[in-house]
Amino acid sequence: MKKLQDGIYYRRRQLNELGRDNSNSRNDCFAIAFLRISDSLTSSEIGEYLKGLWQIYLDLKKGVVSDLKGHHVPSGDLSVLLGYGPTIFTIPGITKKIPRDLRKQFRKPVCGEPILDGSGINYSFDAPRNLGITEHVAMQFISKSQLATYRAVVETWKYVAMTTPPKRGIALSTFFTGFQRDDSRSWLGFHDEVSNMKNASERRKAIVIDRAKNYLVHQDFWTEGGTYLAFLRIGINLHMWEQMKRRDQELLIGRDKLNGIPLVGVDRKGNPIRKPGCPPFSQVRSYDKRFHEHTNYFHRPPVGSSMKTEIDTDNSISLLSQSHIGRTRHMDQIKSDDPASRRIFRQGFEFIEPLHHDSYKPIRLGLNFISFQDDPTRLLFILTDPNWLGTSNFGGTGDNIAMKDFLSVQALGIFFVPPKEMPFPGASIFDHFDAGN
Repeated sequence: MKKLQDGIYYRRRQLNELGRDNSNSRNDCFAIAFLRISDSLTSSEIGEYLKGLWQIYLDLKKGVVSDLKGHHVPSGDLSVLLGYGPTIFTIPGITKKIPRDLRKQFRKPVCGEPILDGSGINYSFDAPRNLGITEHVAMQFISKSQLATYRAVVETWKYVAMTTPPKRGIALSTFFTGFQRDDSRSWLGFHDEVSNMKNASERRKAIVIDRAKNYLVHQDFWTEGGTYLAFLRIGINLHMWEQMKRRDQELLIGRDKLNGIPLVGVDRKGNPIRKPGCPPFSQVRSYDKRFHEHTNYFHRPPVGSSMKTEIDTDNSISLLSQSHIGRTRHMDQIKSDDPASRRIFRQGFEFIEPLHHDSYKPIRLGLNFISFQDDPTRLLFILTDPNWLGTSNFGGTGDNIAMKDFLSVQALGIFFVPPKEMPFPGASIFDHFDAGN
């Protein structure tokens, strides 16, 4: 069986002491970097360059740095993942045709315009980029330490720019960094990533490409066992968020802000009602359906007789079906391996960076949204279908002007992630390159 590359942490073993559903209780530091390749290089030359770069990564995972011979450094449990954009398949001599599903990309970036037709999330006004249609190779680095992650970025740059002779025609075009919080919350103050699929098998079925379930055409059989990475660098208007009352924030999210408990409705005064009998986040130590899963917000709230006089049924359905988790997590009972389930496996990493040109707003903060899925349509459907996120920017109705610019995208892209292969993932893409060497 073909194996997924490292860096897709779908095997969640247990919750940490704060209840976060994360692999091996990792406190991760993240970076994603991109290579741009000149059309002057041949397919076989690119393959050799990537082979050399991959060897550097294998050494870093062992704590070996090229210019510190004999002196090991902490590896930080570094993981490295390679992905390829559509542009790699335009290079003469490439042995594979572009996968049909990789042609599904976000729109060309235009400041302030939607990232997709039918989406309420727009590109930022600060030179947004669609890296999926401009860059050739994506590299995801995740480790337990900031140094190990940043070192991988620096060693990449040294390899393509500072070796003798330099790797002419290959450039480290840009990179982005982020981190996971040890309080298990996002910048919005709410607990994050609590609705991911409950077990590794379910997650893997949503991630891995399969020739039957994905209806692959013959020329795409080679992609089986791989996956698609979607990356969005999403800025958050925290000032706008902080102006809202806690009650309104909870209704937009669909959960209690302090305890993380999903809501079941609102009372006749419009106040949120939490799911009865559900433990707070601090008491959750393993998957608990009562906590992780919300009720079907498109149906009548399932409450006991004691609450029927208190709850406003019609308003509950109207508000919670338009909440963020109501729009992005439909309780439709479709198995995760069916692309129609729209399930994706998400890994999120917050970020903060300075804005030197804006004294009123000196920082930008947000989320590096990473998702893995067997077909990009899973994510693109969520972002555009009116019954899912559609024209809503985050939650609520699409005509909510107050939320129009709450989220904005600085950079994004979709990349094909091949399964593990020798001597590096994706080696068989490149002409006259002996994958057995």
